[in-house]
Amino acid sequence: MESPLDAVRAVGFDLDYTLWDQDAFARSFFDAIASEFGRRLGCGRSQVARACEDALGSLTLAHPHLFDQVLNRLGAWDPRLVAELVERYHRHRPPAVPYPGAERTLGRLRQAGFRLFLVTDGHPPTQKYKVDALGLGPWFDQMVFTGELAEHQRKPSPFPFQLACARLGVAPDRCVYVGDNAACDFAGPRRLGMLTIGVSTGPFAGMEADPGQAPHLLIGPLEDLDGLLGAADAVRGVL
Repeated sequence: MESPLDAVRAVGFDLDYTLWDQDAFARSFFDAIASEFGRRLGCGRSQVARACEDALGSLTLAHPHLFDQVLNRLGAWDPRLVAELVERYHRHRPPAVPYPGAERTLGRLRQAGFRLFLVTDGHPPTQKYKVDALGLGPWFDQMVFTGELAEHQRKPSPFPFQLACARLGVAPDRCVYVGDNAACDFAGPRRLGMLTIGVSTGPFAGMEADPGQAPHLLIGPLEDLDGLLGAADAVRGVL
């Protein structure tokens, strides 16, 4: 009997909050700079750490203004300090650990014969470091770091997904893309005819989205992807 998996040739993934907890990176950075900035700002390590944690917890769209919020909470906002923190954040190189079961899931997909690809936004050297630190690079046949593209070619544009498919030699309608953020992860691949799957991990879990931005299917943690693709393929008629 033909398996419904036969229609799918490749599975793609977002990185942050899909394969690992991006907040761990931010918290590691805060831990590294809290004492120094406490001394510089005259407020102590614990106050800096609390401001960092409060700012991180209040954000709903990743970290584009994280350091503005931290410094505002400390009453010390200064564009020069913001620029310094951003630059140091991009140079931060902590250890990193994937979500539980992430590597096992990638391994099972590879064993099942799927090609695997990554499409991730963010500062390219930082994103590449994360992939290496997480030990995930060897699993992927292709990786697209959208920060290397023109701004209009990044998520939610379909361009980086089309680029990944072209490099793989796989048609988009034979691909699945797995992400976490309905604001940017699913509209692009949907326009290409990909099946999209959302994981309920990270700060974007439960985000309401227009039908064209929402994933076709929603699962819990990444581990739930095991055994799902056969059933997911049955809903391909909604594409």
